[in-house]
Amino acid sequence: MISVMLLTASMLTVAALVVRSSVRQLSQSSASVSRERALMVAQAGVDLAAARMRAQLREGSAALGDQLAGNVDNAQPNPAVCSDATLDCIPGQGEMPTTGQRNHALTLKSDCGGRPCMRPGAIARLPDADGDPVYWANVPIADLFEGADPEARITVWVRNNAADAIGGGSGTWTEDSDNRVVLTSMATIRNTQVTVEQEMMIAPSNTASVWSMESPDKGYGGGHNNDSTSASVCRENYMGAE
Repeated sequence: MISVMLLTASMLTVAALVVRSSVRQLSQSSASVSRERALMVAQAGVDLAAARMRAQLREGSAALGDQLAGNVDNAQPNPAVCSDATLDCIPGQGEMPTTGQRNHALTLKSDCGGRPCMRPGAIARLPDADGDPVYWANVPIADLFEGADPEARITVWVRNNAADAIGGGSGTWTEDSDNRVVLTSMATIRNTQVTVEQEMMIAPSNTASVWSMESPDKGYGGGHNNDSTSASVCRENYMGAE
């Protein structure tokens, strides 16, 4: 009788451990899926914002400087700290941040925890899926284009690049001269946040640049006669604006 009871207790303990392990693995798997989803949404935010800005430049409805300067109605209560992630955090504003200063210098915390590690710039004010201009601040990405992740919310900032601000260009963080900006996109899905920061060329530059031709030895010629010919790879699935 005692042996049967001990065996039953052992089996229940093993079953409890198996259930606990399964729950932990399921939780870890869900967290990994959320991170991947958030990463895709954050990158989509960068691509979509760049496409909307390119469309505005082509239409002549807005200039990059309009985005970089932000809006008085969307200013931080204390621009030296930028405590509200849904408001403009433009470099050069406030007492200390004269550049795109790292948050570590402001908060003394080195872990960004999915949030931007640099002063991100002005909140992007761009058209949504219906063409109405809105602040892209903690907005459902499904409001920005159809078929997007229904759980994801996104915040997108735009700031001038260092070449303009401190590298001999316009000399400010709010005036563009090379058609390049830095887009910061933060996606939130449930308790997961992922931030992508990328410098983008919104329009061809007016200055001359070196054209690097493809080498005829680049790529492989399809396997016939062992030849080696130029192979150009098409970059597909890049978001654009019609």
